Amino acid sequence: MSLARKHEAATGTANARLPVRGTAGRTAPVAFSQIVSDAPLGGFAAVQSIREGYPAAILKAASCFFGVTDARIQQIAQVPASTASRLEKNAARIDSAATERLYRMGTVTRMAIDVFEDEAAAVEWMRQPNRALDDMAPLDLMDTEPGAVSVRQVLNAIATGGVA
Repeated sequence: MSLARKHEAATGTANARLPVRGTAGRTAPVAFSQIVSDAPLGGFAAVQSIREGYPAAILKAASCFFGVTDARIQQIAQVPASTASRLEKNAARIDSAATERLYRMGTVTRMAIDVFEDEAAAVEWMRQPNRALDDMAPLDLMDTEPGAVSVRQVLNAIATGGVA
């Protein structure tokens, strides 16, 4: 059994739905909230999970968590709507590149939650344009690693009392 499947079995994230609330107040599948949790997969387990790809349902889970449209998350993950629909219908997995973008989105959001010490405030911060990020929303920069680096730098500045 793969590490990702063992993780799903141990945490119940395969197809489980728990009442995990994002700012939109909708119930989200637990898969995305697991990435944002206090103990996300790291190291080689994360690498293996990314290589295998996350279930396509994680796209909807992320949109529920952030309270944004499915189209916005699909654009960030670079998964066309038709592909997302087909993969979800077939209970298939997204590719490793899209999985890595979602993993990045989750781990940077975890950092924001740690900095703001409040999930709702962190989610709102991720969704809103930020002057320090050239008036782009941090969430919209998660499609590339350089964008995520910029967001992490702003979060580090906020955490240490610097100008952001």
